[in-house]
Amino acid sequence: MELEILRATPPEGVDRLKCPPLLFVHGAFTGAWCWVEHFMPWFAMAGFSCVAVSLRGHGGSGGRDRIDDFGIEQFAEDVRSAAEDLDEPPILVGHSMGGFVSMWFAERHPAAGLILLASVPPLGLAGLGMAMAVTDPVLATGLGGLRAGAPGAMDVSTFRRALFSDTYPDDLSSLHGQAMGPESSRAVAEMHGLLRPRTDIISDMMPVAVLGGAEDRLIRPAFVKSTARAFSVEAEIMPGLAHAMMLDTGWQQVAQRVAFHARHMAAT
Repeated sequence: MELEILRATPPEGVDRLKCPPLLFVHGAFTGAWCWVEHFMPWFAMAGFSCVAVSLRGHGGSGGRDRIDDFGIEQFAEDVRSAAEDLDEPPILVGHSMGGFVSMWFAERHPAAGLILLASVPPLGLAGLGMAMAVTDPVLATGLGGLRAGAPGAMDVSTFRRALFSDTYPDDLSSLHGQAMGPESSRAVAEMHGLLRPRTDIISDMMPVAVLGGAEDRLIRPAFVKSTARAFSVEAEIMPGLAHAMMLDTGWQQVAQRVAFHARHMAAT
């Protein structure tokens, strides 16, 4: 399977940190492009080497015409393919579904650390779905249509509310919406409880950090905290941030915390 792998390294004049490379793993409906606008240039300027992979069926990777054939294990294989090209095991930075994929990978392959951003919890999506159906049925319906491959299932205002904080400009969220694609129904089903990463094994193998957004309407802070408890760490809930933490206004504070954890993981 041909994979889109994007890279960023410190430019001339910027000292490279003594730190494993960062391997960014995107969430559902997106691709490696979501890390390019802010995160990868910022981390390269901070001295990090960065890699972002588009999972099969996403972004510029192959398989888009049969995305429903792919599940979490296949996506984790894509992470493995990207990691094997690196000089040393990376620090994984997984967002949303990419956090779940990163957990599945980290249970089975070497990594220098795991940083989860608004991640699907290790227990899966079932609890999230039930909570959203009660608290925000309009958003739940729009997401269901989007998963079913109906690009018009979510209007711009609902899309903006799903991913971004109230301070995010409407015009930019519309552009990001145009870059999004379908998601694998198989992967979504597996995240509803068919697969469960072993957090105890991961915790024994590497350091873990868990971050979420205070305004996240998809992975609400309570679920971020449940993920942190599963790894026996404290959750960091970032004020003013919603689900798309790498694109939202205030993304810099997320980048700074990721950099802090990456440096700490490199030193342990």
